[in-house]
Amino acid sequence: SSGINAEYGGIINIVLSVFGLPWMHACLPHSPLHVRALADIEERVEHGYATGVVVKARETRITTLAANVLVLISILLIPNPLDYISVPALYGVLLFIAIASLGDFQMWGRILLLFTEQSLYPAVHYVRKVPQKVIHTFTLLQLLQLGVLCGLSFSGVAYLKMLFPFIIISLMPIRNLLIPKIIKEAHLEALDGSH
Repeated sequence: SSGINAEYGGIINIVLSVFGLPWMHACLPHSPLHVRALADIEERVEHGYATGVVVKARETRITTLAANVLVLISILLIPNPLDYISVPALYGVLLFIAIASLGDFQMWGRILLLFTEQSLYPAVHYVRKVPQKVIHTFTLLQLLQLGVLCGLSFSGVAYLKMLFPFIIISLMPIRNLLIPKIIKEAHLEALDGSH
């Protein structure tokens, strides 16, 4: 049942992409940030797996409700008061949010491993199960895919930007058909499997 729902969600997202509309998703982006900010998380290493364990959780319904109410109120600010917010200030806030969330992003951690001495690698599960060369190869392949996506997104040619949804769709066959020919499936499971 959940697999069928995921397929319908994928089909709906394809149609939304063709028309340039935002994707459907089940989670508001700020909700995990609120939960993580209000929880005390302790990192533990057991059997070679580094996991974050929530030691104490605080009430989060109020902050989520307040954020959603503020988003609703922001509709009333269109267009006059919102015109006073400069675009560079908005870009600065978004850049700050992006940089602040990099720490929890596994790909960012693997990018840092490219510049880290092997003896200083963190005790995460994929470092213990996958050779260094394979980790770096996988990371560079992901960076290549990200570079293609960013190149299309930021190009000044409108027709190239129209290819974005098709490139997103092509990432699935690249991951499932092409990358397993370069990297063993067991290593891929350790690198991008959910642990």
